[in-house]
Amino acid sequence: MDRVSKDSSRRAYVVVLSGDRMGETFALGEGRTAIGRGLHADVRVNDEGISRTHAEIQFEGGEYMLNDAGSTNGTFANGSRVDAPHLLREGDKVQIGATSVLKFTFKEDEDDDLQRSLYESALRDRLTGVFNRGYFNNRLESDVAFAMRHGKPLSLVMFEVDEFKAVADAQGETVGDGLLQALAQRVQRTTRSEDIFARYSGEAFVLICRDVDALRASKAAHRIQSLVRGEAFAVEGKEHQLTVSLGVADLAMLHQPSAKALVEAADTALFVAKRQGQDRVEIFDPESEPTRLV
Repeated sequence: MDRVSKDSSRRAYVVVLSGDRMGETFALGEGRTAIGRGLHADVRVNDEGISRTHAEIQFEGGEYMLNDAGSTNGTFANGSRVDAPHLLREGDKVQIGATSVLKFTFKEDEDDDLQRSLYESALRDRLTGVFNRGYFNNRLESDVAFAMRHGKPLSLVMFEVDEFKAVADAQGETVGDGLLQALAQRVQRTTRSEDIFARYSGEAFVLICRDVDALRASKAAHRIQSLVRGEAFAVEGKEHQLTVSLGVADLAMLHQPSAKALVEAADTALFVAKRQGQDRVEIFDPESEPTRLV
């Protein structure tokens, strides 16, 4: 059994394995730690399936006890509903809401900064600093499940830099990397805090638009299009004009909605945008040309 005394160099944490704040680490102090989506929660997770004060972890006699705090949807430890105080042990999984899973763990105090850095780097693309594909895949699965369960809209925007290979080949890898960094930073500054912006691959990026249908997502896509072509990117002492092609897909418009189908639909719309001249936005529609036959 893992015990923590007041003088121990080991500290207890919960790490968000999936859900809104995946990868973040929260230290547990002595006394009570509140978990929920309310403003006063010590571990605040933005998930509508979570109550304002959903659960709490109480430090007593060198042990950490998990309690449900009268939540609407219940608290679960390792798959079992918590109806009485649950003694937390190393590696225990705590599920709250529809998509959020926390892991209880111990670490050495001196490892705090290193651990935080490692968790953050695991979520971020090394070149651009935006979220990476692994984090995107995890969040999209969670967001699709939540949207389908609660009847919420969800859309995906996928875009690529037009003729990027030609630019990178002509200007060199350093310039190409610099352009991707600058573009990602410009787009990142304009996204909503509740949306997820990630690098999907090479010169391709994705934006998960929560609580947004195709019409509103297309407005976000057009905004990105205007941002990119509106001002040249200065890299290595030279200015470079770029454009992007964008595809938009709405979960509600899919015959068999799933995270995979949503990505494929956005990719299909993107392909059409590139085929029809680039620097344009296309919305996936399974019932009409041209996306239906791609």
